[in-house]
Amino acid sequence: MITTVNTSLAAFTYLLLLLAPSTSASFFSSNKDECELYLAPSHLKNAASHGFGLGIFAGKHIHQGEILTDLREILIPLYDSATLDATHPPLREYLWPAVGCVPELAVHTTDRTKAFWFGGGISSMAPCTSKGFNVEISAGGNFAGAPRWNVVEDSDGSVPSRTDPHAGSYSYRHGMTYIAARDIAPGEELVVDCTDDNFDHLSLQNYKRINSYKADDGHMCLDNVRIGESQVANAGKGLVAAKTISKDDIVLSSPVVPIHRRDFFGDGTGTGKTAISGINNYQLMLNYALGHEDSDLLLLPYGPFVNYINGSGGSAGQKANAVLKWHKTGEKEMEAPRRLQFHHHELFSEYAKAVTETHGKGLVIDIVALDNIGVGEEIFLDYGEAWTKAYEEHVKRYQAPSDASTYRTADQWFHNKKLNPNPEFLKTVEELAKDPYPDNLQTICYYDSDAKIEKVDEETNTSYAVWNDDAPPHECMRPCNILERYPDPEDEDRMLYTAEMMHFEGEEKYWFCNMRPGKHIARDVDYDGILIVDKAYTHDIFLDQAFRHEIGVPDDFFPREWLRSKVRRRAEQEPTRSDVGDEFRRKKTNVVISRKSPKEEL
Repeated sequence: MITTVNTSLAAFTYLLLLLAPSTSASFFSSNKDECELYLAPSHLKNAASHGFGLGIFAGKHIHQGEILTDLREILIPLYDSATLDATHPPLREYLWPAVGCVPELAVHTTDRTKAFWFGGGISSMAPCTSKGFNVEISAGGNFAGAPRWNVVEDSDGSVPSRTDPHAGSYSYRHGMTYIAARDIAPGEELVVDCTDDNFDHLSLQNYKRINSYKADDGHMCLDNVRIGESQVANAGKGLVAAKTISKDDIVLSSPVVPIHRRDFFGDGTGTGKTAISGINNYQLMLNYALGHEDSDLLLLPYGPFVNYINGSGGSAGQKANAVLKWHKTGEKEMEAPRRLQFHHHELFSEYAKAVTETHGKGLVIDIVALDNIGVGEEIFLDYGEAWTKAYEEHVKRYQAPSDASTYRTADQWFHNKKLNPNPEFLKTVEELAKDPYPDNLQTICYYDSDAKIEKVDEETNTSYAVWNDDAPPHECMRPCNILERYPDPEDEDRMLYTAEMMHFEGEEKYWFCNMRPGKHIARDVDYDGILIVDKAYTHDIFLDQAFRHEIGVPDDFFPREWLRSKVRRRAEQEPTRSDVGDEFRRKKTNVVISRKSPKEEL
């Protein structure tokens, strides 16, 4: 996201910094004549007739096993939408179901089928496939999706207390990283591992070196910037110049996805009702979108780095040194095959509603320098008068909830040595009766329906299983009760657990979660298979009083066709959605994906 003035919208966790492997790859050099990472039209998407627009390309050799730390992503959740899978707007193409990839985000809601996450960068732009990929989420291991060190929240004190008006106004998860699954040659497009099979028929290795960097061909270099410490007090990370940037130079480019404002309002129906969760009318993702107060159209940037840019102003009084402008395309780009096109000028003459419903057409923004920017200087944007006014009013009227002084998120609590002096020991039911966890926390375990059952007691309807961490990926998270803790017979320094695995509402929607009726007791559960997480709807992002407002665009940025006051029409005159572009829909909705077996529809 482009961050709010006085808060960390892109801070990385202290734990992440401690645990990140040392074999990380830093892409960027200070050589102005080189481009080591860039955006260019995706020939893979064109060859597969799947998706469209830009991809991310390596301009240097990347060795197998290198962590792509410069492409760290912020995880932004979206919960309880009643419209995303029903109407399949363009936004749905850039969201991933939390189940199976970041499952602990899914347990923040009571309906896991409506839990999604957005990252920007690789997760939004790169083709994904189950064969021939060259990057994957780092250190996935035997668990579904991202490991803990990729998604852990800040534990260094930078996450605000609930007494702070910034509480719940940004995602606290900022460290999703990827690793090179094999050697990647210069000019090769990044392709990420997933269970999607739409690119499996291509010989991806044959597409090496097809796009060596050429600025004249409309390629967009990403080397001008890097993630660094923000100059803004309490803002954590920001985006800083990696090279000297001259006035009027393009700092960074990013594609954007158009979104109707109602898709971020409560459950997305636009009725004014909040979601099941009681989200404070607007989803958190609104804070990461660009918009105009006189328009129903929002633009969500999904390129690398752009979501780390902070706003100017605030108590520190930083001056904006960059501005949003529309990308300029050349004749060659405009005449390219449809799937290679990425900036469609014809959208500027469409009404806002039509733009938000059109698949297969996109827009690109440039962040342009207003002044000369030196190496190490932070990039700032002006968030606009409407945002500033809303933010100042929010600070004035903010009233902290009654538990503000004692509340901690699960990650904050777990990594606090005073509150949790023995994090390596998880408490049993008997211990919790004497010394319970805070009310907002719960214990969950990885336990799938294909667990190895040792015996079934028919009289008590109890299944006894052995938990096997050498099995295929554990994909189902469920509430559990720890019954016993004991040393591993083969390693006394390692603790194992016996746990009762609980049923949960909606588990029948996922074949890998759907256990036989009755009780389930599993022995030898590994420490890594158990997590302490937030109970549904207790996290800061669900606070009624959390700040929500889109980032303002310059007054002349939106064409008049996108503004309400400039286009006076009765409701029945609104254009109906065209089916043109439906062939560009790539995500399959209402489908459960598992690495253990073929896809199963809900």
